Amino acid sequence: MKVLILYASITGNAKGMARVLEQFFTHAQAQVTVGEMQQTDAATLTHYDIVVLATYTWTGGTIPEESEDFYLDMGHTDYSQQPLVFGVVGTGDPYYGKDYNTAPALFTATLRASGAIQGAETVKIANGVDEGNMPAFAKFTKQLLSKYHDVHDAAN
Repeated sequence: MKVLILYASITGNAKGMARVLEQFFTHAQAQVTVGEMQQTDAATLTHYDIVVLATYTWTGGTIPEESEDFYLDMGHTDYSQQPLVFGVVGTGDPYYGKDYNTAPALFTATLRASGAIQGAETVKIANGVDEGNMPAFAKFTKQLLSKYHDVHDAAN
């Protein structure tokens, strides 16, 4: 199974989440590719079985500025042709109140509207990854793998 993990990271926190998830999926025997959203063509997602997006939330509760083109392109790409299972993780600073960690919901809505299948509950953390986040990332990985197997078993 091929897994693509993409991140948008200004402080390194979202990249850290991506690296942790890379380890979980590698341990599960997946072929994992990690990269940056801004350097990825949204159509590339169709070449993978599972896609994970790791993001932070920008000022005003928006997606990261450097991921805007990727985000818009996802909205114009049909992911329903092959079952594409996805999950989103987010990092943010609770200081921002109502705008705290809102970008994951925006990415989720766009992928779902484009025909992708949400395979796990979104994981949101405050700031950087720490040991206390590991159970949530383990559960997230297991949910995605389970959904992938459910979807692909049903298709065959």
